[in-house]
Amino acid sequence: MADVEALCNELQLHIKALQSGSELARRRATNTARRIIREIIDPEEEIEQHAIVLAEMAAIRMYIEWGFFDKIPDNGSISYAELAASINGDEALVRRFGQMLVATGKLKRPQPDHVAHSRLSPTFKSGNRDGDHFTMMCDEFQNAYQAFPGFFKKYGPHEPKGESEVPFCFPDGVDGKLTYWELILQRGQDNVERFGRAMQGLQTHAWPYTGIYDFSWVAEYAKENKDRPLILDIGGGYGQMIRAVLEETPAIPRNRCYLEDRAEVIESVTKQSVNDPVLKDVQKVVTNFHKEQPVKGALIYLIRRCIHDYTDDDCIKILKILADALPADEPRARILINDQINTEDPTPFVAAYDVLMMTCASLERSEKQFENLAKKAGLEVVKIHKKEGTSLGVVECKKAGAS
Repeated sequence: MADVEALCNELQLHIKALQSGSELARRRATNTARRIIREIIDPEEEIEQHAIVLAEMAAIRMYIEWGFFDKIPDNGSISYAELAASINGDEALVRRFGQMLVATGKLKRPQPDHVAHSRLSPTFKSGNRDGDHFTMMCDEFQNAYQAFPGFFKKYGPHEPKGESEVPFCFPDGVDGKLTYWELILQRGQDNVERFGRAMQGLQTHAWPYTGIYDFSWVAEYAKENKDRPLILDIGGGYGQMIRAVLEETPAIPRNRCYLEDRAEVIESVTKQSVNDPVLKDVQKVVTNFHKEQPVKGALIYLIRRCIHDYTDDDCIKILKILADALPADEPRARILINDQINTEDPTPFVAAYDVLMMTCASLERSEKQFENLAKKAGLEVVKIHKKEGTSLGVVECKKAGAS
């Protein structure tokens, strides 16, 4: 029990630091608390916890589906009878799911047969990007996880390879026929838009947009160099990354920055950004980053949380395309890979996402693996930027041989 006592003492220190409002202390406290539980939980209890998590996920998913998190008032409560009536459903059914969420603290029960929001439950209201991420995990990836035994029985105990013979496509019977992205498209526009929103989730702590790489030098560069494209956000979705960079460093000229993605994404973001004070001036370009880069000679080619979607061979091709687009007359030009950095002893979250990426035949990479990719693509890693409290990093690359 000496280890447990030491962890408890450590937790006390983090709790004291947390009183000052330190976000890093909060994360340290939660991580230490989880370590304490791992030290003292009984193996039988551990199995119980897996059953609880699965049932809780199912209950949350149905309350999202029925819009109940939106119907629960911000202040006060609502009865199971009222929730059931709103969907013309059985009160007993609604109560059973609700009891699961009350039992785990996701909802409160202020009076009999009523539920109220907890500190955590507003996350699951419509429009919340973190809630969309949860729904994506349930609908897109749980089926793939459950299909692992059948997939590896068919393809053997080998790491998935290629674009279509992957666990993500296996449950739908389209492995070897569709890529994972083609399957997402096939599931309909609502699903595509939800996927896009989900990619904007978990950005405060897990995958922050800013605070890892300092873009302020780009603003200074722009004053002296009036024509060069400055920042290209490649595969940038709805522009959340380029927006954050431009809000953090407003002196960077917005009309010299670019947002690149697939046609359906660019069409959507162009419509949505007409009156957007930040994104309206950003250039939007339809791009397939597996093919020739249409905007050449830019100062920074930024690719965020895309490289982890692909195999090494695909990543090398993507990076070679970007390396070819780098300007020959500007040694300060960079390719920035903004992705999670895996380690020998990863955090549970990074390890979980490495398994998730396995469903698409990809992985979360280590520093060494990023260095190998860069070298094979004709690039050289200048520095790997990291920030305590997040597993996300920025792999800063230049063209090999550039001074």
